[in-house]
Amino acid sequence: MSNHNVIREFNTPNYILRVLAEEEFDSDLSWDDTGRVRKQLEAGDLIEFCAHVEVIHRPTGAVLGEDFLGNCIYKSLADFADHRACGKQNRRWAKQGKTGQCGSYFADMISEAITEARKNYPKTALGQLRKA
Repeated sequence: MSNHNVIREFNTPNYILRVLAEEEFDSDLSWDDTGRVRKQLEAGDLIEFCAHVEVIHRPTGAVLGEDFLGNCIYKSLADFADHRACGKQNRRWAKQGKTGQCGSYFADMISEAITEARKNYPKTALGQLRKA
């Protein structure tokens, strides 16, 4: 994996919201008691990365808001961007009357970065950005 893989990018006339997979420099597998995850990483069956979401003001290039999550371990970058599958599962459960919710780090991180951008830069027209 290169240092910066774009998982997803959303563009508006004034903003770029980019979700990146960056190299994980502080890997922590202390919870992997059996060594199974380490073996899968070494074999290339799993990837490890630090997820980074940034809201960029297109005219200036300034990063207005961002969020990070380290030690992400998935089969693929697409597996990390699971918000659509979670939404589908939540709708299915709601129809069945179940109260549980599937969560998505991907969607949560986007919401956090947008919230930070709106908080830190309230005078910019961030109305174009929707929370995931």
